[in-house]
Amino acid sequence: MNDNINTHGPAVLAEQLVDVYNCAQHEPSPWKVISDQVMGGVSRATQHQAERHHSPCTCLVGRTSLDNNGGFVQIKLDIEPSELSADYKGIFIELAGNGHDYNLHVKTAQLTRPWQSFRYTLSVKPQWTRFIVPFQQLLAHRTEAELQPAEIKSIAVVAIGQEFDVDVCVRRFGFFI
Repeated sequence: MNDNINTHGPAVLAEQLVDVYNCAQHEPSPWKVISDQVMGGVSRATQHQAERHHSPCTCLVGRTSLDNNGGFVQIKLDIEPSELSADYKGIFIELAGNGHDYNLHVKTAQLTRPWQSFRYTLSVKPQWTRFIVPFQQLLAHRTEAELQPAEIKSIAVVAIGQEFDVDVCVRRFGFFI
């Protein structure tokens, strides 16, 4: 993996990063694809293992469509309680893509509806970028709840809200202290 990486967000030292996911070339991906087809939409996407800019990664490729009240595709990673710590101050994720904006969606045990999440917009460039997202920068969406980091259940990289060709890859995800 090339450690010469662009960074977006506050300065965090490499030793402050705690990996939950670090893509390995020949291992199955724990990420799952979900699309608006679960609610009658027609967006489509696939997930595959690839190599981008000399790094193994998991990629989401497809197209969002607003037909049938749709408009999203995502790759989602479930988070185990053992992967959480009270010392964590936020999330980091390394992405490369097609120059489009994607959302980072965080789901917690306190959220009861599928449309609820805590969100942050990521401007994904073609080159690898490490996004550093402090928990307080995640915005509550369609909920009055406040983010409880100890209750995180999943994170997702989401293409949402407009029609476009989706091409985004993740090579690393975790938390920072």
